Amino acid sequence: MPKPKDLVELTYLSEAVSDMSFLGLMRLLESARAFNLRHGITGILFYDNQQFGQAIEGERANVMKVWKRIQEDKRHHRIELLEIREVAERSFPEWLLRFYGGETLVKDYPVLAGMVGGLDKHSLLLLNKMREAQV
Repeated sequence: MPKPKDLVELTYLSEAVSDMSFLGLMRLLESARAFNLRHGITGILFYDNQQFGQAIEGERANVMKVWKRIQEDKRHHRIELLEIREVAERSFPEWLLRFYGGETLVKDYPVLAGMVGGLDKHSLLLLNKMREAQV
């Protein structure tokens, strides 16, 4: 467990280059979850109307590795860093990467229930920032 001074949360917004297909989103989620598991990263990802919003938390060095990957990912552009801040504890300690935006998928694919849904106060704030950026 990292010391509180090493624990950070990074939030950003971006826009998909093209609309993400179901398969494309699942590949993105699986790749990100595997990377996050190896690097002690947790967080939440929003996808709505070609817009991404994400909160990433973990040790600073590992969060910056994720941030570099995100900036180099050609599936999205207009990447806007909202904030990097030190935190005393994780907001999403149990989520390697929780995806908000696909609750209807759970009906057809129950196995996704552990990765989809669950919107808390912190997540709602990020989602609202994402929606404001669309205007």
